[in-house]
Amino acid sequence: MTADTRARILEAALDTFCEKGYGACVDDIARRAGVVKQTLYHHYGSKESLFREALTGLVNVLLVDLVARSGSLREDLLRFAESFQAQAMSEQGLALHRMLVAESPRFPELAQTVYETWQLAGTELARLLREAMARGEMRQDDPEFAADMLISLLTGTQRDMRLLGMPVACPRQSGRITKIIDCFLQAYAPAGARKS
Repeated sequence: MTADTRARILEAALDTFCEKGYGACVDDIARRAGVVKQTLYHHYGSKESLFREALTGLVNVLLVDLVARSGSLREDLLRFAESFQAQAMSEQGLALHRMLVAESPRFPELAQTVYETWQLAGTELARLLREAMARGEMRQDDPEFAADMLISLLTGTQRDMRLLGMPVACPRQSGRITKIIDCFLQAYAPAGARKS
């Protein structure tokens, strides 16, 4: 399968799942991607595997931003935060969130798949923070908790506002992200480096 066909299938899968829920038919995904259903089953095996692969593609974008180190913790966190916000606040990201909330009770394996996939980004963010703590750029603390807290700060009320249909101005978002990262770094500043 070509990279273009693979990308088209994964995009069609995400769009279809977001529109129709996890109960979406593989036929609909194949039609949207311009392939036959047998192609999907041949390459992905099951609808769950196809969903997992499509979701992993989203998370991989974040992982690329987390793995690339600039030498500046603040710049690395800003790059991650911008990428995370762009995905979480996109129409597709919001539709995916709505679908997950609605479908998880009926499809518990869906919730498990999503949790495991997003853990990849959380684990890599925690690794970045652990390295910063080891270099003395941040005070020693629990990097997994710090990663979870940062992700929560980045979604928070802004995603809730978008899910409720309230507009969130993009220019304000950029300033908000910078403030979140600066507050986060101040909260985890090494002893003696904290501003009063």
